[in-house]
Amino acid sequence: MPMPVRNLMRAINRSKILEAIRTAGMISRIDIARTTGLSQALVTGLSADLIKEGLIIEKQSGEYEGGRRPMLLALNPEGAFVVGVNLSITEISVVIVNFEGTVVASYAQSLAPIHHSVSEIADSVVGAIQACIWEANFAKEQISGVGIGIPGLVDHDSGNIRFLPNYGWENVNLKELVQSKLNHPSYIDNSSNTLALAEQWFGEGKGVDNFLVVTIENGVGLGVVINGRICRGEEGIAGEFGHITIDPDGPDCRCGKKGCVEAYAGNIAIMRDARQAALGGQWDCEDPGRFTYEDVVRAAQNGTDVLRRLFNRAGLMLGVGISHLITLFNPTKIIITGRGVRAGELVFDDMYSTLDNYLSAKFGRRTTQIIVQQWTEQDWARGAGALVLQELYKSPVGQVATDL
Repeated sequence: MPMPVRNLMRAINRSKILEAIRTAGMISRIDIARTTGLSQALVTGLSADLIKEGLIIEKQSGEYEGGRRPMLLALNPEGAFVVGVNLSITEISVVIVNFEGTVVASYAQSLAPIHHSVSEIADSVVGAIQACIWEANFAKEQISGVGIGIPGLVDHDSGNIRFLPNYGWENVNLKELVQSKLNHPSYIDNSSNTLALAEQWFGEGKGVDNFLVVTIENGVGLGVVINGRICRGEEGIAGEFGHITIDPDGPDCRCGKKGCVEAYAGNIAIMRDARQAALGGQWDCEDPGRFTYEDVVRAAQNGTDVLRRLFNRAGLMLGVGISHLITLFNPTKIIITGRGVRAGELVFDDMYSTLDNYLSAKFGRRTTQIIVQQWTEQDWARGAGALVLQELYKSPVGQVATDL
């Protein structure tokens, strides 16, 4: 049933006020009105409601400019707590995040790198969440909701996972299973989108309306923020940058095509070709069946030419792909992160030189800042928690569950 117009406008306006406070850190009611375009009376009324709900606080007086000192509003760190979960092929990472976005507790559970059923993963996710809550000495009632990030094609609205290559899942709903077991409102999205949300809320994307997040993991992902909003597309699967074809005669990709960006630049592609090099005697590897991605990076950094060429090629193909992104989106920033950034200059020297060669002077990267950012599992999980924080911005804390 659609939300009544009056309630919808209230939700939009309270979200504007919370967004202004979050972006500024501390801000007066007058400046909120200026920033949002809302009337001072409306800001005063809605901010009073938010104070009653415990989401914001009057923190300190502003600088003296004559007359009465204005009180500044800030987010209340203890106004709400949410859980963020990131699901990777080898680990479930769980964090508890406060209303300011600070991680106050974390927990990690290893996964065997094999195919798991959706019910098995749901049980593991629920167990990891409960362990995190228990170890942090939180009560279940303190948690306002659960956000989940996965490295696959997922419809954020329905929770339907169209395809998750790690486990071969197609058309399953992990969100509904987790929600039914925990009895907490739950949300799910592609992990590149959750990372973009984390950057928008807490990181390099804060206050930036147009930016991209490129993730280099097993595959290559993309989170797109346009005009301040995550772009998910018609079925929630926009941003599959890793599956743009660079060379139709190139190596096989997990999506069924050939020559995609991730078939060159994804960690799985690097591992695949490194294994072939070891088996072919081009890399003196002690055990071709047991090395890690970090082992390949170290060997390349130590001068193994065949491995250096793999990373150089990955950088070239990544550069070609990113040149297209700059031309298409004209972003203020492109943030590159994920486990793959550990390769450093092995990849990025070639990526930068390729960008210079492929971009027209009219579409150069002079106005696009490229940031290579170190990666941690907690960043992904915190972004998943921001899925819930988004919902809290729209509705009073006690109504989140009933608004589902």
